[in-house]
Amino acid sequence: MDWITRFADVGTGIVLPLFILCIGFYFTKILGGFYLLRPARTLRLAFSKEGRGSVSPFRALSVSLAGTLGVGNIVGVAVALMIGGAGAMFWMWISAFLSMILKYAEIVLGMRYCIYENGKKYGGPMYYMKKGIGGILGKLLALIFALLGVISALSMGSLVQMKAAADALSETFSFPSLLFGIGSAAVCAFLLLGGYEKISRVTAFVIPCLSAVYLVMSVRVVWLEADRIYPLCRMIMARAFSFSSASGGILGFLFSRALRQGIAKGSFSHEAGCGTAPLAHAGADTKIPAKQGILGIFEVFFDTVVLCTLTGFVILLSQGESFTQTNGMRLVLDAFAGYYGKSAYYIITLCIVLFALATVVCWGYYGKEMLSYLSGSRILSFIYVFLFCAVTAVGAVMEENTVWQISDITVALMTALNLSAVFMLRKEVREETEAAGLCPPKAR
Repeated sequence: MDWITRFADVGTGIVLPLFILCIGFYFTKILGGFYLLRPARTLRLAFSKEGRGSVSPFRALSVSLAGTLGVGNIVGVAVALMIGGAGAMFWMWISAFLSMILKYAEIVLGMRYCIYENGKKYGGPMYYMKKGIGGILGKLLALIFALLGVISALSMGSLVQMKAAADALSETFSFPSLLFGIGSAAVCAFLLLGGYEKISRVTAFVIPCLSAVYLVMSVRVVWLEADRIYPLCRMIMARAFSFSSASGGILGFLFSRALRQGIAKGSFSHEAGCGTAPLAHAGADTKIPAKQGILGIFEVFFDTVVLCTLTGFVILLSQGESFTQTNGMRLVLDAFAGYYGKSAYYIITLCIVLFALATVVCWGYYGKEMLSYLSGSRILSFIYVFLFCAVTAVGAVMEENTVWQISDITVALMTALNLSAVFMLRKEVREETEAAGLCPPKAR
C-alpha cells in the first residue's frame, strides 16, 4: 500500500518531528528549563518523602518504564541507523531533551485531573481533555484519543514488540514464532486480568534486572572502545547535518533522513507526548503532581539518552555504517556478538524478549484503561483482552515493514492530539510547577 508508506513518511518524518521540537522548545521556555538549570532542586523534590500508599511513585514509574523500555531502545535504534545513518543518533538526543518536558507536562496534567471511582484511581489524557479543556471540544478530544489509544495498543504496543521478540527467538534458538506468540498471549491474559497491582509488582522486579544486564554489557563495550568514542561522536554530528545531493537549505533539513528517523524512532522509544505515561503514573500515591512529572523526565533520559545511546554506540563501534543486515534485530545481535561471541545472542535475545513482553503487557493495560473510559462494560473489557491477546499472537508472524508503518502512524496521531491538549492546558502546567517551587511565579 503506497499511500500508507507516503502518509507514514510525511506524518512521522516531517510533521511529527517539527511538532515535537516546537512544542518541546515552547514548554522548556515557559517553565524556565528547571530540570536543566536547577537540577539539585529538581532532584530534592523527586526524592522527597511522603506517606506510603498502595502504589508508590517509583512503582508507577516502573509500569511506565515497562511500556517505554523495549524494542524502541534496541531494534528502533538499529532501524533508525540503517535508514538515517549515524546522524540519526544526534536527532534522538535532541528529541529526548526537548521531549523530557513534554512527558513532565502530560504527567502533571494526568495527576492534576485524576479521578477516584469505586476505590480506584483513574487518570490520563482523556480526563484532562474532558475536565481541563471542558465543553464539547474537550469531550470530543477525549473520545477520539481513547479510540486511537485502543488502536495503538493493538498496533504499536503489541505488533511491533512481538515481531521483534519473535525474530530474535527464531534467529537465536530457531523457536517457532507462532508458538511463541501463543505463549505470550497466555502470559498477557494472566497479567491483564490481574489488574494494575499485579502488573506493577511484576514490572517493579523485571525492569530493573533487565536494565542492569543490558547496561553492563553495553557499558563494557564502550569502555573497551573508549579511544574511539570521540571520533564516533564527531562522525554523528557531521552526519546529522548532511543534506541529500538533490536538495539543500531548509528543505534539505526537513527531509533529512537522519532527522526523520532520529526524531521518529526517538519518539517511538521514549513515547513522550503521545499520552501513555499519564495512564501509568496516575496510579501513584503522591499529592504533588510535579513530583511525579519529574520521574517522567528521568524516564525519557534513561530511555533515550542512556539506553538508546548505548545501543547506537555498540552498533556503530561494531558494524560502522556499512550495514550488511537489513533486519534491525539481526543487526543488534551481530553487533553484540562482535564483542561477546555466541553467548551475546542468547543473553541479548532473552533481554529483548522480556523487555518486549513487559511492554506488551503494559500497552495492553493502557488499551484496557482507555476502553474503560469509553465503556465500563466488563463484557467488553474481557472481549478486548481476548482480542489483544489474539493480536499479540498474530504479531509474532507479521511482516516487519507493515508493522513499523502502522506503529509510526498511530504514534503520530496520538501525539498530535495529546500535545494539542497539553498546549491548551499550559497555564495549568505552569501553576503546578510554580506550586512545587521548581520555577519562580510568573509576573502578573
